[in-house]
Amino acid sequence: MSLLTPDSLGDLLGLFDFGNGCVTRVHIEDPFSPNGATARVLVDARDREHGWPWIPVEFTLTGLRDYRVEHGKGFSGMLYFDPVLSRFPDEAYGDLFYLDFDPVDGPGAYEPVDAGDVVGRSQCFFAAESCSWQALPPAESPRLKLIGNV
Repeated sequence: MSLLTPDSLGDLLGLFDFGNGCVTRVHIEDPFSPNGATARVLVDARDREHGWPWIPVEFTLTGLRDYRVEHGKGFSGMLYFDPVLSRFPDEAYGDLFYLDFDPVDGPGAYEPVDAGDVVGRSQCFFAAESCSWQALPPAESPRLKLIGNV
């Protein structure tokens, strides 16, 4: 697993293209923990080096404090842009990372100014104390299994 920070996000985006990728699984572990739950978010992304192969990339967010995954109101698992990772202070929890899979107008076109901005504008985000990622074998993707691409 590689730690994901706003400074290291560019390294991840250098390896994978998330545009037209899909969120294929969201699993929240221990959602009622006072210390924050853990979220595991699986996203199929394209391998930038080879172009076509879809690779499942798993994000693990620990100390989960807030999240939203809307379905059917616009966001339905399809990603139009690369994710955005920001860090903002939160009044109740301290510094949190906001991993936004549904950035308004795309990454770089709009940068959130605070946590409330991410929460109010995104249809798919996760706020947590830390975030890491790892690439998994294609057989780990439910979507790739379904379409017989593994």
